[in-house]
Amino acid sequence: MKRIDCRFHAGTNTYTAIAAILALTAAAVAPVATASRRPQTGGMLRVQISERIGAIDPRQWPSAAAQAAAAERVDSLVFDRLVRVDKHGTLQPALAISWQHDAQWKRWQFRLREGVKFSDGTPLTPSIAAMALQQLLGINFDVSANSDSVVILADQSLPNFPTQLATGRYFVFNAGDGGSVAGTGPFREFVRESMNRADRIVFVANETCWAGRPFVDKIDLMLNVDIEQQANAIAFGQADVVELPASQVRRSMQRGIRTVSTEPIELFALVFDGVRPAMQDARVRQAISLAIDRSSIADVILQRQGLVAGGLLPNWISGYAHLFPVSFDVPRAKDLLAASGHALLRSTPLVLFYDSGDAEARAVADRVAVNLREIGIIIQVSGHPSDGKTKPTVADLRLVRHHLTGTDPAASLSELLNSLGETATELGSPEQIYAAERAPIDAFRVIPLVHVTESYGLSPQVRDWMAPRWGGWDLADVWLGAPPSTVGNTP
Repeated sequence: MKRIDCRFHAGTNTYTAIAAILALTAAAVAPVATASRRPQTGGMLRVQISERIGAIDPRQWPSAAAQAAAAERVDSLVFDRLVRVDKHGTLQPALAISWQHDAQWKRWQFRLREGVKFSDGTPLTPSIAAMALQQLLGINFDVSANSDSVVILADQSLPNFPTQLATGRYFVFNAGDGGSVAGTGPFREFVRESMNRADRIVFVANETCWAGRPFVDKIDLMLNVDIEQQANAIAFGQADVVELPASQVRRSMQRGIRTVSTEPIELFALVFDGVRPAMQDARVRQAISLAIDRSSIADVILQRQGLVAGGLLPNWISGYAHLFPVSFDVPRAKDLLAASGHALLRSTPLVLFYDSGDAEARAVADRVAVNLREIGIIIQVSGHPSDGKTKPTVADLRLVRHHLTGTDPAASLSELLNSLGETATELGSPEQIYAAERAPIDAFRVIPLVHVTESYGLSPQVRDWMAPRWGGWDLADVWLGAPPSTVGNTP
């Protein structure tokens, strides 16, 4: 059965008619070729990722950025939000078909779509949606229900609130007996098992999904799979979708593997511990910033899958990244270090923590250590688990890797600043957003290094992979075609 997207707007019929005419014309010219590209239902999509997540439950959201990004991708298979962001970055209806706010942007009302059911058969009601969102939004919000809508009252002005609800943990769920949860998304969790090192989850198509049945019957998801193992799996036909680290994208392309990449959506940055004596002098922090060759990190370590970062947000989100110049000036760095009088830095190592489970982070940390050695700063690079449960207590500086979500500058910056331990001030106007981003950079509390893309390797059978430019999955519209050797022979 063909998947039906009932989220289109006025004008779709015109484009559909034109598309149908073009399709018929193409079919008359090349019937065999078009038949092989016609969307097909059925089959199992095999996906592998490197992160390990817990329960598929928006209430149990990981605190570590990488795990939260993985949880968002996986949870989107099962759950929907009130609103969504389309591939152009435009806010669109999902479980809510319309929304409105008061003059202060504090009271928001979302009118729900009718006829939607959870995968357990329970009808979606305003009461269920309100109960779910109250648990996710927390005590700073008052969520209630009326006859056809969810009403959310915030304690502060939130002009971009719908955009916030379109990312992160804000999925609508129905809590069942025994702690189980059901969603309205294209798939439902079928079975979960632990293997030697990896976890395996199988999802089956939700036949009653309000947006239509997905094309594939099942998704076989392997979690906690080593990056090298994923590369081998896609190369030898043992997987259909795998993650590709930036350093392996070009190599994978040379091996004939299909690759897709997003816009730069991850930030590598250095964050200083202001309590440590050597880090209290802004001249030392500025010297460190000037000594780092960001171009070598982007071009060599990350194999040109990264862009040098002067600001926290990439230009495709903020539009003003060019206002954050990047300087690589070793002589100036040496002068600042000499003026600071911290002679001990030449004999006493500074401790730099990185995520011990991230090979690329280790390579970036090592390159930072090489650069700083040139100005007389000795760096002790030390791996530390970035699981959100334990926090380094003896590091002078940390290399962080933050996954940006969404396209809204205010929402993205607020989340990023919070993750860096910075205070997110009011971010209403573009001037306020720019000033908030500028503050930690000008004070050299945070040093942006590079923005990195998110990349995937795809098998030849994968069709209609339409990952948003800011990352994530949209696997409901993916279908599996015939292997290359049989294309053209499909009846």
